[in-house]
Amino acid sequence: MGKALSEAFPAVGRALSVLPPQASPRLKEFMMGGHEDKLFPAPDSPYPSVFFEVTIALSLAVADALRAAGCAPDCAAGRSVGEFSAFAFAGAVKRGFCFETVKEFSRLGQRNCLQRPSLLVTVYGVSPAQLRRACRAAASGGGVCELVNSYSLLNSGVAGMDAGLEAAFRAALPRRARVRRCREVGAFHTSLFADTARSVARLAAGASFSRPAIPVYCASDGRRHSSPAALRGRFYRAVDRPVLWEETLGAMLRDGINTFVELAPGAMLTEFICRLPPGAEVLRTDTPENYRSTLQRLLGGRRA
Repeated sequence: MGKALSEAFPAVGRALSVLPPQASPRLKEFMMGGHEDKLFPAPDSPYPSVFFEVTIALSLAVADALRAAGCAPDCAAGRSVGEFSAFAFAGAVKRGFCFETVKEFSRLGQRNCLQRPSLLVTVYGVSPAQLRRACRAAASGGGVCELVNSYSLLNSGVAGMDAGLEAAFRAALPRRARVRRCREVGAFHTSLFADTARSVARLAAGASFSRPAIPVYCASDGRRHSSPAALRGRFYRAVDRPVLWEETLGAMLRDGINTFVELAPGAMLTEFICRLPPGAEVLRTDTPENYRSTLQRLLGGRRA
């Protein structure tokens, strides 16, 4: 991730070369080389995954490069651990603390998965109400099965559950539903990760939170926040609360935000934005071509 962007745009490469000391050693090497055992180790591996760190490092590098080129953001938002990078980019927390938290989150989350195996599945072709009914049916005999997020415009969503409930969950879905198990190990954004969330909350309690230069929209409640106290209270909720992504987008649209720039690798968020009001747009930065097009669009057509 990020190799092509770094080679095509030196500003991205420079940003990746000045990672804070709290970042894992050789992180840039893992990012460019794609070492599978480092990005996605087995749950019982003695080494936590660096996937979340890599994603945050690239997101911040792309955001920094765009801002250095003259693109001034009005707000920041993130989905899942992407919310940590949104806090850091906005200036609510120091970047070193962002990486420190993500490393601890990965370590604790891995422990969570070993102590109580769980998983996430993406479901296509059903409504949020049908997803909720399937979750309740699967958990009726005990255990946890919860809706993690819903993207109703695509009739898709994600559920998190104890590993032993997958068969019951699938059986409770309509026949037309398509189900794909997510690559991530563990039911993030459910009550199964409450212990990890409490640990992240303790980290946040001892950290310094500042008033951000731009507001942060938190996906755990779908609201805009600027006060340090409110941001501290929302920080750890990116771990165990459902992701209210559609509500977060709606809040930004109501506040007049009409240009959305995705900074993470791939189209992890863009693919879920199917309908926007006239005048609103979504821009991507995952390839050199998309980055160049986005930069030109944000600079008003000036040559990038």
